[in-house]
Amino acid sequence: MKRNQPTTLWRCTAVASAVIALAACGGGSDGSGPSTPPPAGPSTQELVQKYVQANEALLAQRMPDGGAERYSLVDACYLGNGSTKAMLVANWSAAQAQNSAYLVGRKMANVQMLAERKTTNADGSARHEVDIGYDEQYTDGTSVTGQVQTLVSGSSSGSCATPQTGEALRELGNRRVAAVRLVSRNRLQVFRKLADGAPANTPYQLRREVLFSVTDPAKVATYAVVSWASGKAGAAPHSLKLLSPRIARDAAEMQGLVGNANWTDGDSFRNCRSNADNTEANAATADCTKLGARTDAWGYNVHRFDAEGFAGGDAVIASLGLDKAGADVTFALYADDGWKTVNGQQGKTPIATYVVKLKNPSYPFAQFDVEAFPRFLDLSPSEAEIVAAFKASGGTAQAELQAAKPPAGGLPMARSALYSFRQGPKDASASGPAVVRTASMPGTVAADGKTASIPFGGKPDGASATTYAEFGLTYTDRNGRDMHFTLEAQ
Repeated sequence: MKRNQPTTLWRCTAVASAVIALAACGGGSDGSGPSTPPPAGPSTQELVQKYVQANEALLAQRMPDGGAERYSLVDACYLGNGSTKAMLVANWSAAQAQNSAYLVGRKMANVQMLAERKTTNADGSARHEVDIGYDEQYTDGTSVTGQVQTLVSGSSSGSCATPQTGEALRELGNRRVAAVRLVSRNRLQVFRKLADGAPANTPYQLRREVLFSVTDPAKVATYAVVSWASGKAGAAPHSLKLLSPRIARDAAEMQGLVGNANWTDGDSFRNCRSNADNTEANAATADCTKLGARTDAWGYNVHRFDAEGFAGGDAVIASLGLDKAGADVTFALYADDGWKTVNGQQGKTPIATYVVKLKNPSYPFAQFDVEAFPRFLDLSPSEAEIVAAFKASGGTAQAELQAAKPPAGGLPMARSALYSFRQGPKDASASGPAVVRTASMPGTVAADGKTASIPFGGKPDGASATTYAEFGLTYTDRNGRDMHFTLEAQ
């Protein structure tokens, strides 16, 4: 059954509690009066209310120190975006706690019961599943709308080897074997010469793109094919062939190619190119072992910053089919060697296929200008000194920040990332992938959000030099749309 307002749940709970209290007081034990049935168990509404209360209480004041507490509302048979409960608990860290600190004080709103299923497991145990929809509101003024969660009470027998039992509702997960998601991004990229920090020949560009994110915590897939409809009537769909970071890093066929780097297993899959300029979105012609793998996004750059240039860029995004909220994108995950040959996925059976809707498109170029982007209003030391330090032993930059300014009617945005990054080719005497990437180094922002300190490293260990360096600043509306600034030197 379905409830349209969260107050329905709360009112049902109050009535049910009163009925239970009355039943406990009535009847006799001498057989002279009518028999009194045992008190009924909690209603579904009560179970949902208790879950909501427990969910809000868990992070009401702080992020838990340990993974067991952080995921205490997760069922033992949980599987969500490729992670089991055991994986979530084991991987919980101080860095994750810091990155997700915006969840502290969260509230669930507009809670609705979408469906419920009462079944009997193969071992005879009872199982009760409830699908709920809700919005999640955060103290920074942002919220995520249209969330869906499957909860389970009773026994989760049959879903894993060591099921859990209990009356309370617990999170069961979306049962996906890997994580797939879409993020629409507006980007401002500022380019500098790594030699001396001077502006590059193209000093900056604007970009609209969609991030096709595939991450594989359980390491079950070798590549993915992502496809979506063209914006041109009658045109063939667009598609990308995305290579696992494990394959790009370790496979003999990938050594020395573009994209061969010391990726971690948790990095996102990268697009195998169909041509050297990476201008074709066609998984059937992508050649991983010849042209390598480059990015995890697709979009269009604008270098002409006037009405005509913006209109032209928006027309390209429309023709790519990346400007419509609700557009379907299909992620097909494979665990075979189809990545080794052009169109090697033909005839292969994916291990899983998921369809994800583009929740919100990126903002049109024509809707706002460069001044609306998050960026550095001031940076010290000088850019010449910073690039010199990126090539030597690193340092710390001080930045004055400008927050993102979404256009009228846009959702509120909050800062989600501030970091530095650098990479370089491996030293000739070292073994391993061709490129040495470094972990991003997070910046620290003042309480007023206007200034920040950003540590940055020098020449990466094991690299012959620093050949690329970057500062980044990202704001998100948490509903599939980001505004992203990078200061890039190469």
